[in-house]
Amino acid sequence: MFRPYLTALDRQKRILEIGPLTNPMVQKGNGARAVYYADIRSTEDVKKLYANDDAVDTSKIVDIDYVIVNSYSESLKHVEPFEYVLMSHVIEHVPELIHFFNDISTVLKDGGKLCLTIPDKRYCFDHYRMPASFAECYDIYKRGIKNNPLRVLDYISFFSMNNDPVFWWKNPTDYENIPENTETFENGVSCYERALKGEYFDVHFSVFTPESFLLIVYNMTKLRLLPFKIKEFYGTDKNTFEFNVVLEKDTRMLGKMAESESKNLQHLLERHSDNRVLLEIEKIRQRNEKLEAEFNAVVNSYNQKLYEIPAKFFAKYVKNILHK
Repeated sequence: MFRPYLTALDRQKRILEIGPLTNPMVQKGNGARAVYYADIRSTEDVKKLYANDDAVDTSKIVDIDYVIVNSYSESLKHVEPFEYVLMSHVIEHVPELIHFFNDISTVLKDGGKLCLTIPDKRYCFDHYRMPASFAECYDIYKRGIKNNPLRVLDYISFFSMNNDPVFWWKNPTDYENIPENTETFENGVSCYERALKGEYFDVHFSVFTPESFLLIVYNMTKLRLLPFKIKEFYGTDKNTFEFNVVLEKDTRMLGKMAESESKNLQHLLERHSDNRVLLEIEKIRQRNEKLEAEFNAVVNSYNQKLYEIPAKFFAKYVKNILHK
């Protein structure tokens, strides 16, 4: 998959990649000066987790340099801050988004970049799920929820077996692939009950579209809860299922500077609205209406002239008759 932010990545800077598994975006060596890998599990535990997963070659799982326990600020408090933090298909596993953004900012230098590749829920197995909202994120933040049972229920009950982005681009309103098995929903309720009691499930806690992600960022910015500003934003390309974001650490966003960033976010929201296709269709419809009106005006004008010509000849003919 193409990661647009990698083309401008300065490999001479300190880079931390979170959740690299078998295919890190930036390999150690190869001109990179200081690349480190982090995960919530040790190398051994990651290998155990995927031991029975045929899709993962455990021999290729990279060594984890830093195991994150409780928080990034705690786990990396004795580590020099980084210029880059990279996360591909990781943020959707984070149950506490507002806390996460503030926590991860502590391991970045001022002006450091948080580079995210995020699945677009419209074009993957999360298709039927509801996108995360700021209200939900804020409620989790204020109540200090560590494991969101609601999202466990949502994930297990509405997980689609169809993960083909090309299909979803062609069939955005398909409901043939929605889960139908009663056991699926019963399992979702069972896991929800277990999550209520504290059991952890590794699910997509937060699912996004480009617009829903930007709305969360917009609201966090307005409330001065986000120590970042958006530096780059790349929407979901056709027949793919992910979008890319580069956030730059800027603690001024926790103060008055947030207002100017809000304006920037409004423009991004207009550009990356989930309804942009409908908007384009409406623009085409309006343009066609205008062209049709102009065409009819030309035709009417032409018909009028065709009427006027014989009328003139008829008037002249009558005049000549009368004069005879």
